Amino acid sequence: MQRKKWIATLFTGLVFMAANHFTARADMAANTVIPIVAPPPFEQQIGPGAGLGAGPGKDFSQTGPDFPAGTGDQVVSFAKQFLGNPYVYGGTSLTSGADCSGFVLSVYKQFGINLPRTSEAQGEAGIDVGGIENARPGDIVSYIGHTGIYIGQNQLIHASGPKDGIKISSVDFMPVVSVRRVLGN
Repeated sequence: MQRKKWIATLFTGLVFMAANHFTARADMAANTVIPIVAPPPFEQQIGPGAGLGAGPGKDFSQTGPDFPAGTGDQVVSFAKQFLGNPYVYGGTSLTSGADCSGFVLSVYKQFGINLPRTSEAQGEAGIDVGGIENARPGDIVSYIGHTGIYIGQNQLIHASGPKDGIKISSVDFMPVVSVRRVLGN
């Protein structure tokens, strides 16, 4: 299935949505891609389970080609191919070495999703799901100075460090700061 790629241009860092005669505000990181989950004409349902928002035109602009809508399970399956590969500070190579944010960035890049480079910025990308109890496979789990991909059953895959490289760990090996969803499903 193909999904259109849209970027909100209302205000930097803010997306306004209206549903049932009230206005809600959602904080979004700059350049966050919001998947369109309902067809035009004048209003769009944006994000997973979101309310109605402004449609294409002055508030939204289409950018780039369509990108394939991967599922969380597809992201996890792809990421697991690189278990045991090396950790390299500043690296983004899934085969010859990546750091934590480089690993997450490079995995999602294979699904047409461009993420920020740093773990801090990745912790603000997409939609906040409200904690690890709401996490789905493929969500980004962020810590202070670290990030990884949730694989289910309270585990994540991440570029751990020089000793272990890319591995699977329990999500509670450090206090979780945020869980973010960047997939449209």
